[in-house]
Amino acid sequence: MKKFFTVTLVLFSIFGLTRAQTPKWTTYDYNNSNYSLTAANCVATDDNGNIWIGTDQSVVKFDQNNSWTVYNSGNSGMMQDKVVDIAVTATNSIWVCTYGSGFVKFNGNSSWNKYDMMTTNNGMMTNYTYCVAFDNAGNTYIGTYCGNSQNAGMVKWNGNSTWTPFNNFFDGYNYKNVEALAKDKQGNIWCGTSIGVFKYDPTNFTFTPYTKENTNGGLCGNYVRTIAADANGNVWFGCMDKDPVSGYWVSGGLSKFNGTTWTNYKPSNGNLSTGYISAIAFRNNEVWVGTGYCGQVSDNKGIFKFDGTSWTNYANDSNTYPGTCVNDLVVDKNNNLWIAGPNILTKVDFNPTGVEETGTLPFSFVLEQNYPNPFNPSTTIQYSIPIVETHHGASLHVLLKIYDVLGQEVATLVNGEKSSGNYEVKFDAANLPSGVYFYALSANGFFQSKKMLLMK
Repeated sequence: MKKFFTVTLVLFSIFGLTRAQTPKWTTYDYNNSNYSLTAANCVATDDNGNIWIGTDQSVVKFDQNNSWTVYNSGNSGMMQDKVVDIAVTATNSIWVCTYGSGFVKFNGNSSWNKYDMMTTNNGMMTNYTYCVAFDNAGNTYIGTYCGNSQNAGMVKWNGNSTWTPFNNFFDGYNYKNVEALAKDKQGNIWCGTSIGVFKYDPTNFTFTPYTKENTNGGLCGNYVRTIAADANGNVWFGCMDKDPVSGYWVSGGLSKFNGTTWTNYKPSNGNLSTGYISAIAFRNNEVWVGTGYCGQVSDNKGIFKFDGTSWTNYANDSNTYPGTCVNDLVVDKNNNLWIAGPNILTKVDFNPTGVEETGTLPFSFVLEQNYPNPFNPSTTIQYSIPIVETHHGASLHVLLKIYDVLGQEVATLVNGEKSSGNYEVKFDAANLPSGVYFYALSANGFFQSKKMLLMK
């Protein structure tokens, strides 16, 4: 075992001239994949770089070797073929929501676990599932369809035998479905419904409702179709609004909430050319927004990129995104963006030459506080490496290690050459006991450590 000792922080401010690469857009459809990408409804990625696609006919894995693997009810533990949502845990388990047969958990190799009303002894109060999310304590949340009955719009499962239904989503007449779920940086679970969004605090077991009315228009509309939380603590919502005359759902917009202030992006204030928001993803300091209500409205505008100042639109272009409607978005471990749309899957490779991207390089070493913190069992650590010319070239040897309170080294997360850029790495402490740990970054004479808390 190795010991570490606190040293004085050395901060470099390095300046350089850089140029970003031109992204490469590649679209997969029935012409260049070994199966028909029928209605790519959702997309997720695991820590191995595999891409998981949920379609109307199967779950599909696209691996780092450009190989396609299809899982359906005929060759796997899938209970039905139509997939509504797909998510991956920190331990690379694949969770698949279906519309009519509950959900399944897949370990990525051969083990499939099925969860429906029968197998859970009615712990699952319905077999119609929309979405899935996970809290910091390892609990699983399933958004479900409840219709006009008192079936829960969301079910919480502790991973063992306890199923907790929540029927808090009530408008005075009917119980509402939960069609979007997301966990924020603080560990809260956000639940999207057709009567607004609800923040669930899993520590205090409380629900806080947010609507267009009680936020004074801060929330663009009460039908919240998609939710995403960024690393800075903001939560973003894609909403639809209701026409006061016809009662129909119409274009809403994109809302951002930082815990205090709401910010809207929608056609009426000139930011987006449509308010039908279907998906949200984050890449570096960019927000990528998918639009459309595929097959139901015509006001589909493809995908937008927001760099904090301006918006760029990509749609109906054979050189970028060839479609107009987007179902889902995800950013993989290599910082590529994946776009799921009707019958297509598009990859945006921002580093096609294999050279580290240098569009917005940092000017100093930075070690961020891990998030979430406290955590169980995994957390994310972000760090930045500036432009430094050494006798080895423009890259530096970087070490990122984990230590316990006695100074014993328990894990090495990074040990290799890194070019200037912003990085993040996940730390899985599933095999470690609860307690205080330290993570330390060292490179080129720089050293910094921070404390984190594992709570099981």
